[in-house]
Amino acid sequence: MNTVEFKDSPVGRIPVDWDVVSLGEVVDQRRESIQPAGEGKNNFVGLEHIRSGETKLCEYVSDEGIRSTKYRFYTGDILYGKLRPYLDKAVLADINGICSTDLIVLTPSDRIIPEFLIYFIHTNQFIQRAVSTTSGTNHPRTSWKAISKFRMALPPLEEQKRISEILQDVDGAIEKVNKEIGVTEKLKRGLMQRLLMEGINHTEFKDSPVGRIPVDWDVVKLGDLFTFKNGKRPPVLNEGEIPIYGANGKMGLTSNYLKTKDKALIFGRVGSSGEVHLSKGCVWVSDNAIYTESYDSKRVNVHFMFYLIKFKDLKRFATKTTHPIITQTFINNFKVPLPPLEEQKRISEILQDVDRRLELLTERKVKLENIKRGLMNDLLTGKRRVRITS
Repeated sequence: MNTVEFKDSPVGRIPVDWDVVSLGEVVDQRRESIQPAGEGKNNFVGLEHIRSGETKLCEYVSDEGIRSTKYRFYTGDILYGKLRPYLDKAVLADINGICSTDLIVLTPSDRIIPEFLIYFIHTNQFIQRAVSTTSGTNHPRTSWKAISKFRMALPPLEEQKRISEILQDVDGAIEKVNKEIGVTEKLKRGLMQRLLMEGINHTEFKDSPVGRIPVDWDVVKLGDLFTFKNGKRPPVLNEGEIPIYGANGKMGLTSNYLKTKDKALIFGRVGSSGEVHLSKGCVWVSDNAIYTESYDSKRVNVHFMFYLIKFKDLKRFATKTTHPIITQTFINNFKVPLPPLEEQKRISEILQDVDRRLELLTERKVKLENIKRGLMNDLLTGKRRVRITS
């Protein structure tokens, strides 16, 4: 990559050999309507099948049972989500099919390659401008008429190709990390299923009120191990360094605390009822949550119980009302299997090792995404040029 001469343009300073065009000059809208028979003969893509921020189409279904008007698309077209454009949904199609009318089908001309166009559509600049053209309060939509007027900097075709290749390489690295995360999460689910129900190296089991468990495990109520308290309405938010936990986890900071340095389990009480979080150090717990004020350290490992309650998924037991609720009474009486303390520690250590692996993978993904954002900002504006090899 090297630096070059720039010129002023309607979209800012760009390389002297780049053009400025409106989207409508280099892209056409494909409006090939179809009334499907619902026989499952076509691939169908709805807005729900497109993941925010991704460039590849990863999911689609057959059109079986679908009979309302749709649009046709072909390999090399861009499917752009006009509903709630802040969701950043746009993909490059690698199949033929039909799609929802909440997607605009874009067909690149011979002046712009599809791979370059899809990255331009995912820039913050494009997203913000699309959002600014929406109409409708509950279902804000942009339109082809609006986005076709957007101006963009257009490099020569060879440079478009090289820019796309660089960004695709980064996307490939991100996809590889995503696969590793998926494999590790699957491993964790399998380990939780086995370790939290069968323990480590057990051969003899017994029936119990919570299912088949190893013969030397007990069944206890959570109230036999923990003392629970309801949280309180938090003081002024974002003034201090002590985290405030609500039903959904961390929700802000304060200078006061309800719970001192020891670890605590925090349960969603209202709204996201049944969610469980593990806190360390001083915390404030809001009135939408319940927390463990103390626990019997000779009988229970808090990390183990965190994983066990996550596995049990208390959300299933929340009251079925407009605002689902989990009560202290329910939590106190909730029965769980309890291994010997040393086995609890070993199980929690195994699962914590997997969690650390997931944290490292997530950090790597975030770094790659930051690199990609920086490259998109530099390469798509010409701030950095790519070397074109003949």
